[in-house]
Amino acid sequence: MERSIKFDKVTGLLAGLTMVMIWSGWIIISKWGLSRALTVWDVTGIRFVTAGSIVLIYALLSKTSIKALFTPRIILCSLCCGLFYVCASLIGLLMSDAANTGVIINGSLPIMCAAIVFVWKKVRLNNAQYVGVFLILVANFLLFTSTGGATLSALFWLLMAAFAIAFYSVSMKVWGLNLKTVMIAVPLINAVFFTPIWVFLPSHISIAPIDEILLQGVYQGIIVSIIALFCMTYSINKLGAVTASTIMALVPVVSVLLAMVFLEQLMTLQMLISIIVCSVGIACYSGLQPFLLYLKRKGRSEVLRK
Repeated sequence: MERSIKFDKVTGLLAGLTMVMIWSGWIIISKWGLSRALTVWDVTGIRFVTAGSIVLIYALLSKTSIKALFTPRIILCSLCCGLFYVCASLIGLLMSDAANTGVIINGSLPIMCAAIVFVWKKVRLNNAQYVGVFLILVANFLLFTSTGGATLSALFWLLMAAFAIAFYSVSMKVWGLNLKTVMIAVPLINAVFFTPIWVFLPSHISIAPIDEILLQGVYQGIIVSIIALFCMTYSINKLGAVTASTIMALVPVVSVLLAMVFLEQLMTLQMLISIIVCSVGIACYSGLQPFLLYLKRKGRSEVLRK
């Protein structure tokens, strides 16, 4: 039993780290795409249509009841993870740079998850987690200010995106939605809801180069919407919403490094300090409390031996 728990923790951590890499790349790919021909609505539509088509084929082949997916809880979770999150984050990304997007969304994600869990289930953080959250906030503030900040409008949209994905993370766990349901429902429901709206929104897809469309389709529709969604949902199931969301606090760090390579963003001393502080905060949040409990148990066993 103990081995099974440890295995779940390790695989949940690996899934979370994989999600970090994909999500960080998503910020860079999206920023690049929005700076070219495609609009926010084009990037969103390409994502949902691609992913929705793939999971629809899978659902039909596996004889999954599509009608059973359209319940209020599943629809709300799917829209929060999809339409609400993607549109809000892309609008914010238009007004900010890649580093700020990673900082605001993923830096505030553990805080929002913890707040939602407290309001919903009355579960409090432990002391080590409070220290970790504080350090993550400091790190994200340093990183945010080091890149020149963002407009209040950008801040609003990015915080809305963080809230949407935080609500999804917590509600999926609380409502007990299984992995297969989420994997099919999120792309399919968002494709059904957004595609009719996309027809009436500003679009440049008819004049966009085919390579840009293919890049967004593969990365947004397959890597992010299917592979990353699986990793995120699996990590939440194994580690819990708050712990899994804290791993996502690594996204600002990885986003900065990727932005330096692909978007020619410069590393400053303040950025370096924020990376170190963020790493310490994550260690405190995820690892310090179990370590302290281990020392406490070890101390008690030593006393009993004497």
